Amino acid sequence: MEATEETQEPQKFNKDRKAYSEALQAQKVAFITQKVGFTAEEAEKFWPLYNELDGKIKAVMHKRGQAKTEMYRALNPRGSSEGRTLAGDHRDAGLRSFGEDHSSKPVPSVENALERFIQTFEEESRVRLEYHQKFLKVLSAKKIAGFYFAEEQFSNKIFRDFINKQLEKKDK
Repeated sequence: MEATEETQEPQKFNKDRKAYSEALQAQKVAFITQKVGFTAEEAEKFWPLYNELDGKIKAVMHKRGQAKTEMYRALNPRGSSEGRTLAGDHRDAGLRSFGEDHSSKPVPSVENALERFIQTFEEESRVRLEYHQKFLKVLSAKKIAGFYFAEEQFSNKIFRDFINKQLEKKDK
């Protein structure tokens, strides 16, 4: 089967996105490991636990996003970019995707979607607490506290780097 230009572009985008994500994760591991001062033994025990936590948190965030989309659709059954960007709302595009007529689809209940949305915060808290207890079995409290601060510092660094790149592009 021959790949067309249409299928090559998304594949290239996904490859680039995956490579970027993997490079960012490697930077994060290196930054935190150095900042906290993990020994090789500590890192060997900690990072697999962290990767499990990260996967579970991503799954919760996905559920939260789904619930948020359902709330949006319940509040705006015909779609509206009101209050969003000048380009519109990506959820509007989802409502119009693939030429389907969504007008006959049932509008989700805002109450049910809101309940699922709020439950994701509870679920996230449970997961984080569970893994905090697991972290305590492999690291000292001092190193765990250092990890939480280093993780936040890394996120702030990435955000600042992004802003600086945007400003550089604007100046060119």
